[in-house]
Amino acid sequence: MKEIVANVSLFWEYLKNVLDIFIVAFIVYWAYTFLHRTKAIALLKGLILIFAIAIASNFLRLDTLNWLTTNLTASILIIVVILFQPELRRLIIHFGQRNWLNTESENKILHLDELVNAIYSMSESRTGALIVIERNTGLRNYVESGVIINAVISEELISTIFHHLTPLHDGAIIIQDGIISAAACYLPLGYSKQLKKHHGSRHRAALGIVEETDALVLVVSEENGIVSLIVNGNMYSRLKENELKNMILFYLNPKTAYTEYQVK
Repeated sequence: MKEIVANVSLFWEYLKNVLDIFIVAFIVYWAYTFLHRTKAIALLKGLILIFAIAIASNFLRLDTLNWLTTNLTASILIIVVILFQPELRRLIIHFGQRNWLNTESENKILHLDELVNAIYSMSESRTGALIVIERNTGLRNYVESGVIINAVISEELISTIFHHLTPLHDGAIIIQDGIISAAACYLPLGYSKQLKKHHGSRHRAALGIVEETDALVLVVSEENGIVSLIVNGNMYSRLKENELKNMILFYLNPKTAYTEYQVK
């Protein structure tokens, strides 16, 4: 009997160690894939380098270097929280709201052709536009800042909303469950390094909303008609019509929503 208990205890210790390593490895891998190609990945590489130097200095008994790395690592947590609030906020939001059990897409009808046709029609006429598509993170607060519409997506409606003579053109439209919920919505402004001198307030607002939520944002530049898609902290510009359709479908699919689309 004692042998059976000992064997069970030994098996549990082995299983516990394997499970512990697997969970930590999964969390590290998931965080890395989420932060890939963001400014936070440079921080991660820097942390790995600092820890490697700390281990080496301790092993080689380099007292001064060991003292420096020890004091530096004590402040790393505070530095991370201060410098990388947007990335950490998105990481926590995605981890908490992502549907881990059900990977099947919900039956939300998005009139994709109407949406994309409207975008490229506005691109040709140099009509500025800002369109936000809700994913997992709720956008209710931003919807309430605008004018409630609750209308089916159509090329004519979107083009009319963003026409410069209409009272709703200044701001964003928000799409929820395949429906245009509101127009003229106010969004927070972002300060990403991806912003260039030629980017205006629409691009800044687009990056601002993806820093706060996991929304997918479409922007049409009023100055040059360039179409951009902003999602997961990344901006993709100068997209062709078919490519934009594929990217929207890719990022609205729960199985690929938080991976990176490989632009051809």
